[in-house]
Amino acid sequence: MMIYPRHDRGHAEVADHYDELDSIYRRLWGEHVHHGLWRTGNETPREAVNALSDLVGERLSFAPQDRLVDIGCGYGATARRFADRGAIVTGLTLSRAQWGAAEPHPEVTLHCRDWLANGLPTMAFDGAYAIESSEHILDKPLFFSEARRVFALGSPMSARRTGSANICSNRSAMKAACPRWAARRSIGRWPSGLVSHASTMRISRKR
Repeated sequence: MMIYPRHDRGHAEVADHYDELDSIYRRLWGEHVHHGLWRTGNETPREAVNALSDLVGERLSFAPQDRLVDIGCGYGATARRFADRGAIVTGLTLSRAQWGAAEPHPEVTLHCRDWLANGLPTMAFDGAYAIESSEHILDKPLFFSEARRVFALGSPMSARRTGSANICSNRSAMKAACPRWAARRSIGRWPSGLVSHASTMRISRKR
């Protein structure tokens, strides 16, 4: 069963939600604040959440020293996982509690900041990912426009979201904001009825 909000929530309400429930999320979910990927059904929850992060990493195909942006980084667990593989990661979260609880890593920089007003330099990053965070952002065209602005040419972005099958994907918003991006989308289903929408986008030519 899916739970739907009665109204759209802005970034301040999203931040308050994660701040207020911080201790519960950390106790129940651990360092990752996203669903897992069960390929066989025999994985532990920790193995499953790491598998989902690893799938995103595979889609990005990043190389050592690549500069990545984690949009909605939570406690920074996926950022640290990618940094352990050589990436240099900048993460953004709306939650001050998450930002304060995140473990430090020499190649990870986390900001308590809204992605729509991220203040990051233009064309400074080699890729980005958003794991179950884009659904919190109301202005989807601006979400993708900011991604387009901060990426170097040819940079990939992997966006994953989980919801019911009748939730609209981000594909139309991405096309409107970034018509020159090439996109590939896949959908995976879980027995529970949840659907994972995965879009991998790449800037293919000059603006």
